[in-house]
Amino acid sequence: MRLEVRRSQTSRSGNGESSLTELSVTAILKLIRTGQIPTGSRVGEVALARRLKMGRAPIRAALDRLANMGVVERIARSGTFVREVSLNDYCEIMDVRAGLESMAGFLATLRISEEQLDHLEKIAVQLDELDALGTPERSSRETLMAYFDKLFALDLEFHMGIAQVCGNKRILALLEQQHLMERSFIIGIGLPPRRRQEFGDHPSHTDIVRAIRAGDPRVVRDCILASMMGTKDGAIRRFSGYQVEHAL
Repeated sequence: MRLEVRRSQTSRSGNGESSLTELSVTAILKLIRTGQIPTGSRVGEVALARRLKMGRAPIRAALDRLANMGVVERIARSGTFVREVSLNDYCEIMDVRAGLESMAGFLATLRISEEQLDHLEKIAVQLDELDALGTPERSSRETLMAYFDKLFALDLEFHMGIAQVCGNKRILALLEQQHLMERSFIIGIGLPPRRRQEFGDHPSHTDIVRAIRAGDPRVVRDCILASMMGTKDGAIRRFSGYQVEHAL
């Protein structure tokens, strides 16, 4: 059975209106993540509805959800604006992701098939190749956005693939409903370029796959935790110096 990133039954349940809201949340997050809606800009319901070819009701509900998640903020008599993602926001999201995904890895080790593991390894190799290259420097905005989009798609398939195999629907629902991966990636657009091999001091994606193949759930749990915390520490180093007011 091939690993496939898809919305879980929990996300699909409910009426059509809630499904449209979920689609709107995902679409708006992508616009923010790819820089098409810049940080600090005003987000209008009418313009968004027209852009996404959605009704105003699901767009309004999606913006309410994003406000509760801290992605946008509603200011009385002014409108809705994309919040700047602080270092503290990012660290809190990564801490939650690390806890959930390390446990997902623990459980997935007991359930994953060889075919699923082979597919996971192919994704891991591509991710580690991108990490080795680092962020394209002196490149156009389009090139930079294409890099982040590819990195995000692969990272989403890798980590959510593990979560979908783990057999715990609550872990999967929390990752999906809070859009934790999308929210952690939004910060990448505002960070300085990643240098080549910058994060070589913590487990890579292929290290995680290797740990799963070895079959010890505790080693996998610790490997994923170390990888996530290493990514978080790297972002803190890159963040330092220009948003120090958010430092932990």
